[in-house]
Amino acid sequence: MKLYLLDMGSKIYGDCILAVEGDRSILIDGAHPGDWKSSGDTPSIPDQISKVLGKPPFNVDLLVVTHCHSDHIGCLPKLVQDGTITFEQALVADENLGFPTDGEDAPMDAETAKVVAAIVEEPQPELDGPALDQFLADAANLSANYSAMLTKLKTDRTKIVRYTGPSAKVTQIEKDFADFNLKILGPSANHLKICSDELRRLKNKARHASDALRHTDAALQAADIYKKLLSASGAKGADAAVDDIQEYLDRVGPGAALNDQSIVLSLGKTGQRILLTGDMQLAVPEVPGLDKEMASMIEEIKKGGPYQFVKLPHHASYNGFDEEVLKAFEEAQAFGISTGRGDPGHPDPGVLKLLESISDKYHWARTDKNGVMTVSFVRAKLNVGISEGDLDDPAPNARDVAPTEQEQNEEPGGPQPPPPAKPVLSEPAQPPAKRGEAVVRQIAGEEVEVIARIPHTKTKVTITVEIDPADSGAALGAGQHDFGKKKIPPNLPPLLFVTNSERLTENIGKAEAAGILSAIAPAQPMVDLAQESDAFAAIQREARNASVKGVVIVGGYDVVPSERYDTLPPSLRGSIGPSARNDPDNFIVWSDQSYGDLDGDHLADVPVSRIPDGHTARVVEAAFKPGASPPANRFGLRNFVRPFADQIYSGVLGAEQMLTSEQVHSTAIPGNLSAKLIYLMLHGSDTDTSRFWGETQGDMLEAMTVNNVPDPCGAIIFAGCCWGALTVRTRAAVYRAGDPIQVVTPAQSVALSFLAAGANAFVGCTGAHYSPMDGDLNFFGAPMHSAFWKHVNAGKRPAEALFQAKIDYIKGMPHGRTKIEEIAIENKILRQFTCLGLGW
Repeated sequence: MKLYLLDMGSKIYGDCILAVEGDRSILIDGAHPGDWKSSGDTPSIPDQISKVLGKPPFNVDLLVVTHCHSDHIGCLPKLVQDGTITFEQALVADENLGFPTDGEDAPMDAETAKVVAAIVEEPQPELDGPALDQFLADAANLSANYSAMLTKLKTDRTKIVRYTGPSAKVTQIEKDFADFNLKILGPSANHLKICSDELRRLKNKARHASDALRHTDAALQAADIYKKLLSASGAKGADAAVDDIQEYLDRVGPGAALNDQSIVLSLGKTGQRILLTGDMQLAVPEVPGLDKEMASMIEEIKKGGPYQFVKLPHHASYNGFDEEVLKAFEEAQAFGISTGRGDPGHPDPGVLKLLESISDKYHWARTDKNGVMTVSFVRAKLNVGISEGDLDDPAPNARDVAPTEQEQNEEPGGPQPPPPAKPVLSEPAQPPAKRGEAVVRQIAGEEVEVIARIPHTKTKVTITVEIDPADSGAALGAGQHDFGKKKIPPNLPPLLFVTNSERLTENIGKAEAAGILSAIAPAQPMVDLAQESDAFAAIQREARNASVKGVVIVGGYDVVPSERYDTLPPSLRGSIGPSARNDPDNFIVWSDQSYGDLDGDHLADVPVSRIPDGHTARVVEAAFKPGASPPANRFGLRNFVRPFADQIYSGVLGAEQMLTSEQVHSTAIPGNLSAKLIYLMLHGSDTDTSRFWGETQGDMLEAMTVNNVPDPCGAIIFAGCCWGALTVRTRAAVYRAGDPIQVVTPAQSVALSFLAAGANAFVGCTGAHYSPMDGDLNFFGAPMHSAFWKHVNAGKRPAEALFQAKIDYIKGMPHGRTKIEEIAIENKILRQFTCLGLGW
């Protein structure tokens, strides 16, 4: 069997995969709507298929449409309608689940219909002008075009099965394609229903948000509304007005509910199995109530393995792949990434960082850098062929290729000539690969296979191959740890450490957990919840036996649970009533303060800090190692519409200037981010903690990401960013008892990236933050910020400084505020700041 991941060209996102076994074939998804024709140097989908199956019309044995996004349905409707391709059988996403109505009786006008259809698609923030108009039109027509395609397939006598979960009809398709060893792994019927219900709710919210904007300005067109809604999403919950637009903004990740409907399947016999995941958000579902179903989906994937090759989910987005998802197919040898050129977010920079960190064990190819990808097995060994570039390229996708603005109705031209060779910047001495030349690398086994294609002209070619096997006696490699030989810092005050040894072991490994806990136990008292029936009774017992100055939790929320804490006293909750829901968190946040209650009076008596593990020993070990000495004293970066932060920053020791996000983009962060004291006042998101945003005039700007974190880093960081210290994927307000806790990893979190690099503390919010916008600018978050830095300047350690800052904050409440909503915000600010890291 051979598998081809086709070239997605210059449009962002996109999947189109062709599998061939003997004289039979399977086509999975159809790229972008306009890909029926060539664009620039990218051949059309028919041209690419013809290189494998011969000239059209093509007769393909099975069509699979994984889900109802336009970059997967793509150009299939046109190719089917004009007879370019026919299918014997089809397993397709059910249109009733993928295109549910919004529940409103009144019809939508044309402009609103475009917005509602586009808002459930993958976001397209870079489109403008005719390209944006075309995208909106394609989105609005997608449902009708898909239905028309299914009707045409029926007319062509294609045997169609609409996927609504496992069924006898699906099993029959598996039997019909036993030569491919086809297995449909999910999702379940209930999984699909949860997503469809969420799609219905999302469409309803988008409709009301669009209507609200048009009510204020009737002249607004679909493109204007779409851009407004999309640009505001980065500032979710941050000082936003409470109206229908805010109701829209308080939503899950864009496109998540459709992504999570993806059909997941595998092909190939044992020892040669291939996993194809569609856009399934295995790492971060971003659909309320889906966690259990997604956990079951991952279990089904594990049962279907082991796999030798895996197409990473959702164009290698942060929500598709992480260290935890890797465990489901860790026996794989190579990964594939399908996406178009010109999208810096896909592959996600954090995912690329993760892949680079495991490149000693895994290889990967990507259509945005390598063009068409061919996967095959030669003498049972995996081979990955690419049409250009290099395997294992960790360079971020660049926004350097704009989609060609051609008329969508233009008839497809002939095959495009090969483009000029592209320079290989990382290896200037190596001749660049040309499109059409296969670069094949042996992945498995002891052998190294080198294939050279020599031009049939008079030439002299010298090939030098140098093999340098890894020294088995080399220094500790990835995954090995020597922490057991070291001790925790000797200058710590008396602290009480709290963990659960069994759960910590599950998260970071037996030897790693044992080394860390054995280093703590001789020097400091410790409560091991694996040995205790009542956590708080044990903490109070140990506190009586030692002069405890603080509590340090070791492990994430799945090791030592955090509390869903209502920041509003009962009387205030009763007074504010339903208006509390105007806060994106309903004023309920994650809090660890109860672990600082040493006398049982429900008040924290000492500072509490938490060392989250992020499911890697690296984060926990870094907390106890000596921090690096950064070259700069301070670093500050703020959103340009948060000028109050300048006054705060003036109280941070050092002479370095505050930067503003209007001028500074994440790709241009200066080197002085390596500083002792770091102050960040930016926008954050609960669905993507791997980056923070600033603003320009009327738009959002990516201000920093995990890739900007210096390593090593010995800093103290304070962040006034929404959800900046959220270390799980679910806000406390929407968490349901019994749902699995899904923690974030360093690649998915700015906070954990800092801690993994050796930062002493990251102080931030577990909920949406509020900033003063006018008046004396000394209310909401500002007094907490300034008090923290005041105590740090006075020599307090970060955990102590936050504890004292909260005492100061209480004394000043409500900081001149009189409205009940403002008093509620002050209570939230007091309770939601937390100290991550050792903090001492």
